[in-house]
Amino acid sequence: MASSSSLGAVADVAASQHGAFTRGQAAHAQVSSDRISALVRRGLLEEPAPGLLLVCGSPRTFHQLSTAASLIVGGRGAVRHRAAGWWHRLDGIDAPPERVAVMVGQNHSVDVGSLAIDVSRSRAKIVSADVVEVDGVRVLGLARTIVDLAVDGTAAQVERYIDDFERRKQSLRWLELTAQELRAKGRRGPALVLADLERRKQRGNRIVRGSWFQRLVKECLRSAAIPGLVEEYEVRDASGRVVARCDLAVPAVRLAIEAHSRRFHTSAAAEFRDDEREAAMVELGWVVRYVGWAATTKQPRQVREYLERVVARRAADLGVRF
Repeated sequence: MASSSSLGAVADVAASQHGAFTRGQAAHAQVSSDRISALVRRGLLEEPAPGLLLVCGSPRTFHQLSTAASLIVGGRGAVRHRAAGWWHRLDGIDAPPERVAVMVGQNHSVDVGSLAIDVSRSRAKIVSADVVEVDGVRVLGLARTIVDLAVDGTAAQVERYIDDFERRKQSLRWLELTAQELRAKGRRGPALVLADLERRKQRGNRIVRGSWFQRLVKECLRSAAIPGLVEEYEVRDASGRVVARCDLAVPAVRLAIEAHSRRFHTSAAAEFRDDEREAAMVELGWVVRYVGWAATTKQPRQVREYLERVVARRAADLGVRF
């Protein structure tokens, strides 16, 4: 009975934390260390790291591992790198990592036992403003996560992360200050982030692209036979009112090209918006062509050649000479 009541006492805590909790939390629930040890001996709990407990039979998921990592580091650190990117749902982090990385302060040590957790120490102080809580997991904030990911990322990956950062209407100045603060530590990541931010400043006022897929389509359509291709083009009526914004366009022949992602164009509401927008564009003499992910990534040459033919046909019909 004592074991059953003890397990019940910690069950509520564990249930809200994907089956993970600490001996400290058990003590707060008035379950003694001796009773916890008895549950471990009976095979009802396991203790893969000192002070960190898992309910036996609970699913061994990324959520549980992340929660365990957050509980182990406590206020001394946070989940970082790809795991943090996944928790932030950052564009470009398409799957959770098999291992969870955590960052702690330079003078802290952490025993992760047999858990798939990698520990790194930060030379820069981890301040509370750099940490957020997502579903009970302490993770590095979005700006610091992007700088962190840039350490072993490419310039294209960094561009993708910052595009997402902008779409969320986050402050580029915040990201810049974060990168500048970490740059003094001699890391590669801050330099990549600052270089990308400088390119954005040089481009001046612009509308951030709607998706990374849009960039892939633009690269696919690099061709002398598709001249004047622009991103985020605004179609206006005779009064100057914006009736539509196109992912990509060849304005000279009034051709709009949409990066047709299932993520944004499969709901009934999205379909209705597309239909209304396209009807308004047709009234102004525009045509719209949709380009899918599979075709762009698997058959880019065929996609490019098709749109080259569309541009040539439109130019002939409209009497446009390039």
